[in-house]
Amino acid sequence: MTKLCSTRLLIAVCIFLGTTTLLNAQESDAVDSKPLKLKDQFSEIVERISLSIADSPVGKPEQPVLSWSNPERNTTAGALYLWTQEGRPLAAMCLYPSLEQVHVEFQSLGSQAISARDRSRMIWEPNDPGVTWKDVHDGESPLKTPFQRIRQMKSIANRFAATLVPPQKPSIPLRMLERPIYRYPTKLSGDVIDGAVFTFVQGTDPEVLILLEAYQSGSEQHYRYALARMSIVPTQVKIDNTLVWETQWATQRSYTPYWVYQTK
Repeated sequence: MTKLCSTRLLIAVCIFLGTTTLLNAQESDAVDSKPLKLKDQFSEIVERISLSIADSPVGKPEQPVLSWSNPERNTTAGALYLWTQEGRPLAAMCLYPSLEQVHVEFQSLGSQAISARDRSRMIWEPNDPGVTWKDVHDGESPLKTPFQRIRQMKSIANRFAATLVPPQKPSIPLRMLERPIYRYPTKLSGDVIDGAVFTFVQGTDPEVLILLEAYQSGSEQHYRYALARMSIVPTQVKIDNTLVWETQWATQRSYTPYWVYQTK
């Protein structure tokens, strides 16, 4: 009788463990499939959205420059795309889920008058340039080769520090990704010699972009930088512990350089 009870108990335990394992596996599969489904959604949205300069279409980005996640905000997957013109960044577009929608975060990175449409519907048309360029002071002149210049640009980027500063809450220091998310092509027009885009992140979620360019000015060559927000939260950026850039809560208007669009 004791053996029979023990056998029945063992069978019950095995069934329970097997069922639990199966349920856990199903839950794991469901979690793992979310980023894949979101990736398909992102690709479909990128196909829908078109960017133009003075009614002339700009070529679509083929792949995101950064795939990211943000555990602090329970965001399982996001993607950052860069629109470029002649190799220089023109606009950033970040896609991420929010409830049952995908939000599209736009940031102008140039001085041109740009606009974005979702199919035929105008969704973004900023009135002002998205960034302001400033010279990097106390820096070296750009070196001769691309390899030497990217090492210089990494050194310059490491002089920056960025922090989210939500009012009445603790500040949130951001981490800069070691590698640039975008490197300019070797052949460029105008005064630009070389360039790269670095980013400060929470998790791996981009919050601030740093654009660095080597450029020609007469007979001299210099580095310049521009900063761009990728967050609605107030932000501060310092160079060598000196505050050089600060934002307030983002104004959500489709005519501002930074704008978050909710897909339908």
